[in-house]
Order: sequence, then C-alpha cells, then structure tokens
Amino acid sequence: MAGAAGDRITISLRGIGDAVRTAAARRGLPIAAFVREALVGALAEAPSLRELADAPAARQHGTVKLTWRMDVRAAEVLAANARTLGLSYGQYVGYLVSATPLPAPAAQRAADRAALQASTHQLAEIALSMRDLVRFLRQGNVEEARKYRSLLDTIGGDVARHLDRASRLLSTP
Repeated sequence: MAGAAGDRITISLRGIGDAVRTAAARRGLPIAAFVREALVGALAEAPSLRELADAPAARQHGTVKLTWRMDVRAAEVLAANARTLGLSYGQYVGYLVSATPLPAPAAQRAADRAALQASTHQLAEIALSMRDLVRFLRQGNVEEARKYRSLLDTIGGDVARHLDRASRLLSTP
C-alpha cells in the first residue's frame, strides 16, 4: 500500500521518552530521524535511509503542515503581526520566507475598500450630473448647463484620485 509523501504517525512511548531523546541526542539526530532509522531497521524490506527526505516532498500546489519550536516571545510577536495583517500564522510566515511584501494591515485594507466605495459612489453621481449637463446642452439651455462648470473643472482630478485608490487597493495582496 503506497503512502503519502508526508506520512505521519503518533505513538505513545510509554515511559521510554527520556531514553529515546537521550539516544537521539548522543547520535546527533533529531528524534524523528532517530525513530525513522529504528523503524527502517525493523522492516524486512526497507528503503535506504538516503531515500528518506527530512523535508516535505515538493508539491506544485496545496499546503504542507510544518511544526517548529520557537521562543515564546517570538511566537507572541508572530501571532500579533499575523493578526494585525488579518493573516493566518502560515500565511504570515509564507510571506516572510518568500520575501514577498506583506499586505497592509487588515484595518487599513478595510479603510481603503471603504474609500474606494465612496469614490465609486462619487463617480456615479458625476455620471448622473454629466447626463443632466448633456441634456441641457441638447436643449440649448445654457443657463442650466453653466451650473455644471465647476464639475467640468474638477472631473479630471476626481477620476485620477479614484483610479489611484483603485490601483492601490488592487495592487495589495
């Protein structure tokens, strides 16, 4: 029966944990490598230890579960930073490991979305005003059309600010 590349088992050592840790340390091996060697030695047809990778198997897609030990303070900082950014611990560490720029904090991204929504609403109001302006111009009603002069003076800046907000929001992970 073929197993997955990252087969894992959990066993109870029933009191021999200290002896296993001591033996692994004496051989300069992590406990997992020490136990793997013992299991390979107990198999009738065992693969070479060189064939057993210590790192997770390469995968093009999906996720791999990793477990590591770290200083309590570092773990607290990791958790706080991930929470601030609205990311899981794994996502946060993934950004750091891949040297990918971190996203803006979750609160900032929410504020940016709200600003973009307000700007989109403002553009919708401008579009309605432009429709009214065109209607007055078609009717030859110059007096009513003149009321839209300030709109025409500022529309370029309004659209540029909207596009700037949209591009900032779209460029952040």
